[in-house]
Amino acid sequence: MHDALTNILFVLFLFGIAILAVSLFFYYRMLQQRTFIDIARSLGFRYYYRSYAIPRRFDFLRLHRRGRGRHASNIFLGRHAGSETVVFDYMFNRGLSTGKKWYYGSFSVMYHGRNCPSVRIFPKTMLPMLGAVVGYSEIALDGHPLAKHFSVYTTNTAFARSLLREPLVNYLSHHPGQSLEIDALWFALGSRNTLEPEDLPNRLKQLEIVRTLLSL
Repeated sequence: MHDALTNILFVLFLFGIAILAVSLFFYYRMLQQRTFIDIARSLGFRYYYRSYAIPRRFDFLRLHRRGRGRHASNIFLGRHAGSETVVFDYMFNRGLSTGKKWYYGSFSVMYHGRNCPSVRIFPKTMLPMLGAVVGYSEIALDGHPLAKHFSVYTTNTAFARSLLREPLVNYLSHHPGQSLEIDALWFALGSRNTLEPEDLPNRLKQLEIVRTLLSL
């Protein structure tokens, strides 16, 4: 009898810990969301919790990060340095059942307004998540300062090489985990890390710097 009561109390104890852990998780998410909303307001941005439309809006998501359950979250919409700007977390999954794997990241996107060819500058650490970059030519970077950390793909080699000037190369060399993806009208900076509330001002500053370096 005593052993049975002990087992019941132990199970209840574990159940209580599980409930507490789940409650703390949702409480943290609520506090984080409130902080995101406050930061968005202070910077003149609008905040949205989730969107399934954003993955269809940008080619760099639609073409290279395909999978199930694709959606954006923690979305900031507004204008920065005179240009339409979007910052968001992004996630999708591949595989089925026990083999399912989720992929996470975040993006800062800015409107540049030019009808230009597409360029993809991917950190090598990001390539396993992307898989084959279909429809793009890879630029040989033998001896180039970016060769150690990046791979470059494009639909127009001459245009891509014209962008790889010293100021941009120096920026990328100091941000070896960050992707740069350029399409007609938009460019994006990507990270494998999800957003933290304090990240937004720095993400906006990086967009402003890169737009200047691209001369778009």
